Amino acid sequence: MIGVGAIALVVPSLLIVNTFRILANDWFVKTEITQRGLPADRYGLTTDERLELALVGLRAIQPSSEGIRLLERATLPDGSPAFDGRELRHMGDVRRLLGWALRAQIVAFSIIVALAVGLRRSTRWRLVVPRGLLLGGLGMLGVAALAVPVILLGFDGFFLGFHTVFFEGASWRFSATDTLLRIYPEIFWRHTSQIAAGLAVGQAVVLVLASFWWLRRSTGERAPSA
Repeated sequence: MIGVGAIALVVPSLLIVNTFRILANDWFVKTEITQRGLPADRYGLTTDERLELALVGLRAIQPSSEGIRLLERATLPDGSPAFDGRELRHMGDVRRLLGWALRAQIVAFSIIVALAVGLRRSTRWRLVVPRGLLLGGLGMLGVAALAVPVILLGFDGFFLGFHTVFFEGASWRFSATDTLLRIYPEIFWRHTSQIAAGLAVGQAVVLVLASFWWLRRSTGERAPSA
C-alpha cells in the first residue's frame, strides 16, 4: 500500500531530526566540553573560553536566533575575529540545512497526525498509519544495525561521507588552527554521533512497541463480536 510505504520511508528521517532537536541545546554542548574530557586546545583557549564560543556557534545555527551575525561579532581572547569567512559560510550552510530539516519534520509529522485522525473511523484505511509507523520504526532499526558499527569502528569514513552528501566540495574542511575545530574537535563529533545513534535506536524501539499496540488495538476493534 502506497500510504504505508510513504510513511515508513519518512519515519527514519523524522527520528533522526528528533535527535537534532534533543542535542542542539546548551545542556549538551556544556556537558561535552566541561565533563567529557575533551583534549585541551593546543592554541590556548581555556575550557570557559571554548565553551563560550561553542555556545555562540550553537545559537548561530538555531532558526530563532540572529544567525551568523552572532559569529561575525565573536572574538578570540586577543580581540581578533573568532571566525573567518570560510567558517562563517560553512555555519551558514549548517543553519540553512538544520532549518530546512526542522521545518520538513513539522510538515511530515503534521501530515501523519492528520491522516491518523482522518482515517481512524475508516474500516479500510484505519491501519495505514500504525502499519507505516511500525515498518518505519523497524526500518530505523535496520539502518542503525548498518550505521552503528560504522560510527563506532569507522567514524572518519562516516564523517567524511556525511559531509560529502550534505555540503559542497571542501567547504567543511578546516585546519587545526581554525576556531571551529578548536571548539568542536573530532572527539566532540564522535561523541555526538554515538549519542545520536543511541537516541535514534531508543526512539525506534518505542515507536515499534507503540505501533504494535496500536495495531493490536485497532484490529481488535474491527473484529466482529461473537
